[in-house]
Amino acid sequence: MIDIYEEILKLKASGEEGVLVTVVEKEGHGPAVVGTKMLVRPGGERKGTVGGGALEYAAIKQISLVLKEKKGGLKKYLLSPDNEIIDDKEKAEKTGMLCGGTITLFYEYIGSGARLYIFGAGHVGKALVYHLKDQNYYITLIDNREGMVETIDGAQRRITVDYKTALKGENVPLGSFFIIVSHSHALDYVILRRIYEADWNPKYIGLIASKRKAPTMIEKLQEELGEDINLDILYSPVGLDIGGPSPDEIAISIIAEVQAIRYGKTGHKHMKK
Repeated sequence: MIDIYEEILKLKASGEEGVLVTVVEKEGHGPAVVGTKMLVRPGGERKGTVGGGALEYAAIKQISLVLKEKKGGLKKYLLSPDNEIIDDKEKAEKTGMLCGGTITLFYEYIGSGARLYIFGAGHVGKALVYHLKDQNYYITLIDNREGMVETIDGAQRRITVDYKTALKGENVPLGSFFIIVSHSHALDYVILRRIYEADWNPKYIGLIASKRKAPTMIEKLQEELGEDINLDILYSPVGLDIGGPSPDEIAISIIAEVQAIRYGKTGHKHMKK
């Protein structure tokens, strides 16, 4: 027997998203039973059922919208040929079924928090994970040095890989956040180019660099990838201008910047030129 709640835990642990559909009300006849649940992943994989047939088909269509908007809600379905008025204010969606009655489904979006990728498990990378570990982010920590990421707790994923091929073949969600804090400027550039060359459409790229080094790296990136690359999402030097030279203070300034971008806040003084 499928335990939907175990499946939800697996979903969240893997950093995936999905939609939980629950039958919350039934009037008249129909295949669904109040309380039954179905968990659906973006690729269409299903665990459980809300009754099958045309009703489940209609639910799958609604799930696509829920995944896009990342917002659930109630929806009523008519299980008869006519789209009858259920009450003076509401109409149920027609399913073409002949059972009679109505079914109300509740759609709940399940996500793992905003995706945040940290490249570099040095002092600043470690501080970032420490200060972010209890926030609503799904953190992936990446380094190219053996044994580095294993020493840091708090990230949901820890990967040791060549930066040139990092996240290759993975489904990186649109609008993710990327922070580049590796142990060398040369590698920072490799990572920066990797992100821009991939079809990831980030919401934010934070690159640790001095005010002298940042323009040089951006100029090189434009020379190699073209002048039309989107620099609006690139923040370098990274962080809000709140002061402090220690790894923890730098991490806090970066996290503050990420939060400002994530929630659409303006008026802050960024280190970005």
